[in-house]
Amino acid sequence: MSDDQFVIEKFEPTSSYFQQKKFDCGNRVISKFVHSSLKKQVNQNFSQAYVLLDTHENDRFSAFYTLTSFKLQADELEKLSKGSLPRDIPCVRLVMLGVDLSLQGKGIGKKMMSDALYRVHRASKEIGIYGLYLDADPKATNFYLSLGFTRLDSGGSDDIAKMFLSIELINQLLD
Repeated sequence: MSDDQFVIEKFEPTSSYFQQKKFDCGNRVISKFVHSSLKKQVNQNFSQAYVLLDTHENDRFSAFYTLTSFKLQADELEKLSKGSLPRDIPCVRLVMLGVDLSLQGKGIGKKMMSDALYRVHRASKEIGIYGLYLDADPKATNFYLSLGFTRLDSGGSDDIAKMFLSIELINQLLD
């Protein structure tokens, strides 16, 4: 893999992406979302999506993530709080992240997360954002923990994990 092999760009719902309908990240829900719901979600402004294209394979749809606005309740962040919080906490939610099976284990997930964190960081300079929230698939929990996310719930290792990364930490990573 060379540095110029991949490019991340904003997903355009009016465009056709090579191999999008064949995208398979190993998670049935995420792969099906790419095939049948991604264009509609972005078209209706429910989220924004960013796609990784493999320039060595005709700009093949190789990975993606989606971001949307979200709010958490203050009690969901009690264990992270350094004081009182307003009832509603503004944040960004990473709704979906998928990397094609052929590219997993090659740092693409970290590349996509780095891009997402940069976008959240930039947006926080313009609007109030307390952090980045996501619901992690049990198989991905350790990946997010390795990036600095904190688990907000006390679920088991087989449960979807509610996870959060504060804007303070994101800014430290990127400033």
